[in-house]
Amino acid sequence: MLKGYLSVLTAEMKKSWLYRSAAFASIPLFFFRGLLSIAIVFAFTRTNSDNPQQLVNYFWLINLFYPIISAWVVDYDLNTMIKSGNIAYEYIKPLDIYSSWFMRLIGQRLAQLALSSLPILVVICFLPAPFSFTVSFSFEKIIMFTITIMLALCLNVVLSLLVYISVFYTYSITGSLLVFGSIMEFTGGSVIPFSLFPSGLQHVFKLFPFWYGSAFPFQYLTNQLNNNQLLSGIVLQIIWIIVALLVGRCWLSHQLHKIEIQGG
Repeated sequence: MLKGYLSVLTAEMKKSWLYRSAAFASIPLFFFRGLLSIAIVFAFTRTNSDNPQQLVNYFWLINLFYPIISAWVVDYDLNTMIKSGNIAYEYIKPLDIYSSWFMRLIGQRLAQLALSSLPILVVICFLPAPFSFTVSFSFEKIIMFTITIMLALCLNVVLSLLVYISVFYTYSITGSLLVFGSIMEFTGGSVIPFSLFPSGLQHVFKLFPFWYGSAFPFQYLTNQLNNNQLLSGIVLQIIWIIVALLVGRCWLSHQLHKIEIQGG
């Protein structure tokens, strides 16, 4: 059974490679968006920021790992499948539908990450100050960051699956995605660095899962979190993943029991 889900993952990664031109085309977008974001934030915060290099590193990390943390990575084939009734083909496969969709979205995001992020990383390490990416790494930090970013990937995928399941009601992912994506990116710290929010607002945003799927790994890597905050954050990442997964599974199961396929 596990082999079947790994096949779904690899198939989606190979499919994304076939459309690698589109992924490569996003490289200038992420690169120049990072430069503009840094320039804008410097214009407002340089005199007030204790460590402007933290903001530079934070913005580059946001753009490097955007395929993982973004709400706008959309599988339009899956959306069409739900709307058109072709979801009936999913019943033929000897796989759990929710798990299959989960691996499908994981594969797409990992493929986009590999195609778009590595070229940017090579360039930004050689940019002149203050725009260069200069994060100091240790073995422990690499291990913990890998854990947090992979948990963030899983969290964002199970949250995005809730958006896809809503298509059973809305028949279009556009409206749900606009609402979900806007809230996720703002409260998660993708638009404005999380550290620039007032402390009271930060505590409010941490009550939602979006910070744990976006800013949390990057704040750790840029030395904005201590060990206690790191461990509590990882625990809450896991809790939110379990909650979103259970809600998504129950919701999808409820919808599949009510679905009607014309012609059969």
